[in-house]
Amino acid sequence: MRKVNRTWMAVVAAALVLGTLVGVVWARPSDRPGSAESTRKVTLPGAVFIPTGKMYDWSNDGLKVWCSSGSCYWAAPVVFPTLSSVTVERVKLHVYDNNGAAYACATVYRASPAGGSMPVLGGVCSPFSGATSNPETFTSAAINKAVWPSHGAIVWLTVDAPDIYVYGVTVEYHRNM
Repeated sequence: MRKVNRTWMAVVAAALVLGTLVGVVWARPSDRPGSAESTRKVTLPGAVFIPTGKMYDWSNDGLKVWCSSGSCYWAAPVVFPTLSSVTVERVKLHVYDNNGAAYACATVYRASPAGGSMPVLGGVCSPFSGATSNPETFTSAAINKAVWPSHGAIVWLTVDAPDIYVYGVTVEYHRNM
């Protein structure tokens, strides 16, 4: 009887260990086979943009940023939730543009350590047509530029004139293996 109990205890213990290991591996979606191929996104709402220069007439109400007069410039870091490199695929600008003579642009740069260059990964602008719906999304063409964990990325936001409200910027990417 003792021999049977020991055998069953070993089988149950092995099944529990194996089940725990399989559960831990499959519970982490970013580590599943083939997960690097899926497109992911990071959205930066208007509240995260920080002014990059001395601007007098601008506002950030937490939902959107805008200029009351002149041109305005903001920046925000893009944090990719992965330890591997990523490839930026597209940039989306969520904006209400009611100014037919001006534009808003979001440009993504790869950040570099001190003294390095900051290459442009891609960007998108609203058209000069104005009178968009509130808000409208403008999407860049395919970019396919890599960002390594030692660098990171920055979104530079430019609003050329009043009556343009930027609600956010979305950066779409996929993880590299």
